[in-house]
Amino acid sequence: MLRKLVAGGLLSVMLAAALFSLFRLPVEAETVYREITGTEELTDGRYVLITPQDIAPGTLAEEEGVISAVALTAVGDTVTDTAGGEWDLTVTENGVILRDAHGVSVAPMEDGASGITAGAYEWQVSWEDGCFSFHGFSGEEPVTLVSDPDLENGFCAHPDAEIAEAEGYYLGIFTLYRCTEVQDDEPGQDNPGQNDPGQDNPGQDEPGQDNPGQDAPGQDNPGQDNPGQDNPGQDERGQDDPKPEEPKPGEAVKTSPKVMVSPEGGEIGAGEEITLTCEEESAKIYFAVSADGVNYQPDMPYTAPIFFEKGFAAAYLKAYSKAEGCEPGEVTQAVFTEKFTPDWNVYFGQLHAHTNLSDGTGSVEEAFVYASKVENLDFFAVTDHSDSFDNADAGEIAKDGAGISTGWAAGKQAATSVTNGNFVGMFGFEMTWPEDKQLGHISTFNTPGWQTRDQEDFENVPTALENYYKALTTVPGSVSQFNHPDIIHGDFERFDHYSPQYDAVISLLEVAGEDGVVDCAYYDLALDKGWHVAPTNNQNNHNGQWGDASRARTVILAETLTEEALYDAMKDRRVYATQDSDLTVYYMLNGAVMGSILPKSEEAEITVFLSDPTDEAIGNVEVVADGRTVLTEQVGTPAQMLELPVSGGYNYYYLRITQPDGDVAVTAPVWMDGYDDIGIGSFTSDTLTPVRDEEIKLTVTLYNDEPVDFLVESLKLYAGGKEVCAVSDPGTAAGMGTLSHTFSYAHPELGVTELRVVATGSVNGEKRTYEKTLSLSFHVPEQHIVVDDSHGKSGLEQLNRLAAIAAQAKITVKPFSEKNPKNGDILLITAPAEPFDEAFVEKVRSFAENGGTVILCGQADIGDLSGLHTSGELNRLLEAMGATVRLNDDTAWDEENNSGTPDAVSSDVFNPDGDLTKSLKPEQTYTQRAGCTVNPGKGTWLVKGRSTTHGVDADGDGQDTGENAVLLACEELADGGNVYVSGGLFLEDSAMKEPDNVWKSVSGNQGIVEALLKIERAAYPELVTIGEMRSGKAGEIYHIRGWATSGTSRPGNSFSDTIYLQDDTGGVELEPFTEDGIEVGTPIEVVGRKEISSGNVVLKIIDYDKKLDEPLYNYTPETTSNKDAMDYEANGGRLMQVEGRVTDVTYSVDGKGIILKDGNGDFAEILIENGIVSGADGVNDLASRVKKGRTVRAIGILHLDGNGTPVLRVRNCDEVVYVPPVPVSLSSRRNPRTGDLIWIAVGVMVLSGIALAVLLRKKKR
Repeated sequence: MLRKLVAGGLLSVMLAAALFSLFRLPVEAETVYREITGTEELTDGRYVLITPQDIAPGTLAEEEGVISAVALTAVGDTVTDTAGGEWDLTVTENGVILRDAHGVSVAPMEDGASGITAGAYEWQVSWEDGCFSFHGFSGEEPVTLVSDPDLENGFCAHPDAEIAEAEGYYLGIFTLYRCTEVQDDEPGQDNPGQNDPGQDNPGQDEPGQDNPGQDAPGQDNPGQDNPGQDNPGQDERGQDDPKPEEPKPGEAVKTSPKVMVSPEGGEIGAGEEITLTCEEESAKIYFAVSADGVNYQPDMPYTAPIFFEKGFAAAYLKAYSKAEGCEPGEVTQAVFTEKFTPDWNVYFGQLHAHTNLSDGTGSVEEAFVYASKVENLDFFAVTDHSDSFDNADAGEIAKDGAGISTGWAAGKQAATSVTNGNFVGMFGFEMTWPEDKQLGHISTFNTPGWQTRDQEDFENVPTALENYYKALTTVPGSVSQFNHPDIIHGDFERFDHYSPQYDAVISLLEVAGEDGVVDCAYYDLALDKGWHVAPTNNQNNHNGQWGDASRARTVILAETLTEEALYDAMKDRRVYATQDSDLTVYYMLNGAVMGSILPKSEEAEITVFLSDPTDEAIGNVEVVADGRTVLTEQVGTPAQMLELPVSGGYNYYYLRITQPDGDVAVTAPVWMDGYDDIGIGSFTSDTLTPVRDEEIKLTVTLYNDEPVDFLVESLKLYAGGKEVCAVSDPGTAAGMGTLSHTFSYAHPELGVTELRVVATGSVNGEKRTYEKTLSLSFHVPEQHIVVDDSHGKSGLEQLNRLAAIAAQAKITVKPFSEKNPKNGDILLITAPAEPFDEAFVEKVRSFAENGGTVILCGQADIGDLSGLHTSGELNRLLEAMGATVRLNDDTAWDEENNSGTPDAVSSDVFNPDGDLTKSLKPEQTYTQRAGCTVNPGKGTWLVKGRSTTHGVDADGDGQDTGENAVLLACEELADGGNVYVSGGLFLEDSAMKEPDNVWKSVSGNQGIVEALLKIERAAYPELVTIGEMRSGKAGEIYHIRGWATSGTSRPGNSFSDTIYLQDDTGGVELEPFTEDGIEVGTPIEVVGRKEISSGNVVLKIIDYDKKLDEPLYNYTPETTSNKDAMDYEANGGRLMQVEGRVTDVTYSVDGKGIILKDGNGDFAEILIENGIVSGADGVNDLASRVKKGRTVRAIGILHLDGNGTPVLRVRNCDEVVYVPPVPVSLSSRRNPRTGDLIWIAVGVMVLSGIALAVLLRKKKR
């Protein structure tokens, strides 16, 4: 944070600087870099570091974890052109600190991985064979600074083990050249102020150091100086005053008076004035300021009060005076910290202590009186064990306990008696299970009563914890705290039993025991299990000294110091824990204070104010996200305002501050889990076949499975994109509840219309909008199935499937009213419970006479218990219509072919010439329950029973019917109408169940209904290859067959609601797929709709059939080039295999990413999602094998991620394999052996030829 200083005299400074610039400057020295030849020559200075390949490290690119490479060449032992490759080396007792040309120190990574990062680090230097090398540790892994060919020869710290495995591949030896200045003065010219190295230069003070001889700029007269003369001890450039007389021998030297600073230091507000004075009015006062107490601005003359602008956080000031004829005075120093005015007040206290009401020392009254007098203690809570109260077992958490227990009443009263505007007493209780049960202890506040471990609901281990959590939810406003989780008292069954309801009532967790030492292991565990808790640090005091047994504090950010405001803040988790009694931490993320819950975001900006008035420095500030440190910042001042950008996408972020004296503070997180389990659960219509201009009821139901309320501000209904209804303030979807609203709407148009409902509201002040659509086809009805419900036993409640099937043909099912049905309707009459009157008989006759269709459904005579013969009543209607078909007074019976009981007859005997049955197949079984048989008369039988089916006289007042009894018949009436007569209600739901998939036929009953209503079942598409499907149109229905390349039989080796299918022509993603137990290699046949999702070809499943009777087939991919493996157009959805050297390893919310570079220079990205583990041992230990620089082979399915980037989606960590390199010597890299043996042979032949020629010549002579 930039600190700005505003003070008078700036114009004078600028004038003096301008005048000084007019003086002649000395001639520049030439800069060269000369080779050093050993560690004894290695001293502080500027260097270039060059490898034998003439490559040198440039500057740090921290985001990429690499130092850039620059090309440098030495001429002899000298380098003149450094090309940005300069490095400052600082030699310490323990090693060398390396800083690049930007002044950034570099260090190895901290996690054992290859790479480089910013940070102060002391490298170990080695000198061997005429070269230097630099060594260190990444975690516990020894590393060396090397040039990495996979990083375009960039430099990083690479593990020594991997360097050894790939001998000669990485280059980590350097020749060092140190910066040297060669002076080239012009002859005969004097150079004022340029002293030889090693001599004092009194005219050249360094900024940031005390300059007691410096006069106020602007009062000098540079033109009267003697530029060629130095004035030792009087270093006041341009000063006109006469040189003070030297003291005589034995005479004491006078010292200028000390400067007084007002205020003397401490907290001040922005703009508040600071004045400097001294006893000698004529003395000149000089001052300098610093943001860190080390790097001070140049001394300035004091001419007006000093003040700091908002945001300075901390400022260091030093001042001294200079009186005429005197030595400069003693330096006065002061430290100022900025007064911070946050939205919340910061209150320090403790929330866990005991008295003699349970197992502590002293009375509860003594405890509160003692605590109220402790310095820097704003609140204090006593939480005695509830099982120790008198009449403890009679306690109820929601019932006032003051009349039950005198101890409870005394505690409440003692807390109230010390509460005032400066201190708050709080009395709660601790639910304490014995150590052998390992459940833990929980403190509970703001309840009228208590529960104890000895009560029946809370004494049994399997149910005690969850029962207590449920009890807490019964008291609105209660706040509870997980106390000291550990292996002694218990860890709340590893923080299992999470639910949003329980999470809403437990908001705190102790991160320290009685000793106050902070340990975040259980805190991280609870957060990772989903609990939204803030950390506390309490003394758990049993021995008096309430509040000052240690300096540990729980700090609450509240509006005011009242019990109610503190409970509100505790419930909202605005809390942090600290071992320092006065450390202020005000932490916000994306503008939300600690304890807040935000929506997911890729942006995360942390702002934190830190102040500790009694320590010299804040210390180390860590940002912890999802249990690991993602950012570290050192604060060397007692107060600081930090702005820290961090990576988004984590679930929670909290701060951990470690101070130089060892004190640790931990804040509540800010979560980014967003309260996302809220939305519109359903949007339905009261009819499947809406009619134009007829009012329908549309019901929307919002669900809220989060612990906070969703305040619904409006509900709007849109039809075809146009707003047609709106409701303001329809109510609140309370936490863990629902909210429903019904619109009444009449649509004025025909055809399919998309209806959309939009709910707008807020959660914790954050705006939310949810919407859901519903498509309905509005029409003018042409036909109804009218059901008689006026004579009882209509069976309407069993006709839901009939209504759904009829809706496909735009036919509605409705009751028979007094008005006769229209001719196009179908009249359904079921077995009556009372006789038909003549008027009804006449209506039916008239309907049939006008060409209507009538369906009569009888029942077994065993059901005629009231004396009414249903068959006889229905036959009256048949006779009135002029039909000859009749219902028999019996019960259809089959003891061999039935659906469980002999009167549940099943048959596959269909009339091949019947209009409704000619297309039925034997496997489409027809069923009739509790029905009679039919005499077709002059009509036509449609369905007969099997040879074993016959009618029996169940009620004993008729006769049996022979074998092959008819179950369904039809007859065409003289006037053109038709009547269908069934022995039972063959249209009931149980007889027309929906098939499991599209390959299974519907029942015979449904087939007859569809034929009657003229509904044609669409045939599913012909089988095509996956490749043909991928090249086809999106939105079309396809029928494919392949083998699973990802399954669901192993949770750690499967993808959520997804499998992949592959054949020889391609692969494809199938979703949603929720069936467990599918092995890789299972053959599957699928019908689905092709869609494009984030660029991926996806088949949305309509139906599928597992071919479990066929053998498994596993695709084993060959290794391909990275270019081909990443070609989604050609290979999307396929199982692919690649091999290459790891150039990067990244971590994100979705999982781990690996970048491989193959021999062609092409890259492939490997994605290992969270939850994917080894199929062999169930863990993911790739981090120990997959490291930068290593060669890795990986198998995965080609997929496009959310950014449209091709990645191989790994299904099993065992399919990501480290490939150790084949060792190759450095000499063999420089001098390949190819062809060496040939040249040896050629050489031998040449020599042999020469020798032979010599011999022949001698012989000739």
